[in-house]
Amino acid sequence: MKALLQLDKNAVSNIIAYVLLISITIGLSVMVYNWLRFYVSEEEVGQCPDTVNLIIESYTCVSGTSGFLNVTLKNKGLFNVDGYTLRVHDNPDAEFGFYTLTETGSPITPGKRDTTTYSFTESYDGKDFTKITLVEVQPFLTKNGKISCKSYASQKIICQ
Repeated sequence: MKALLQLDKNAVSNIIAYVLLISITIGLSVMVYNWLRFYVSEEEVGQCPDTVNLIIESYTCVSGTSGFLNVTLKNKGLFNVDGYTLRVHDNPDAEFGFYTLTETGSPITPGKRDTTTYSFTESYDGKDFTKITLVEVQPFLTKNGKISCKSYASQKIICQ
């Protein structure tokens, strides 16, 4: 009888241990899921059709104690562009812009231009520039207040 009671206590201990292990695992998985959902967008934004075409038409640099980058963008597509992201890089071999100058941009209708001047010696993302080697523009279209597609154009430049 004693041996039977001892076996039952071991079985109950094992069951409690498994229940606790499963409860902790489920709790951790819910926490990790919510954390990842915060950092990863639920919907991937697709590439815009070829008829969305925003280009870097021209740029000028004003160097000195405070450097300025004057960028003219032109909408060569068939659709209104709802905004754009403009990024730059200071590495001569950069393939993409890492430092964001603007994330909203202004809407541009087909055939129209938008000229904006940015100070590039100010601190962007904790970075003070002495030169810019790449400008990247990423136009986007919105639908129901959300970005529905993005496009991409970049140009190597020398701005010191």
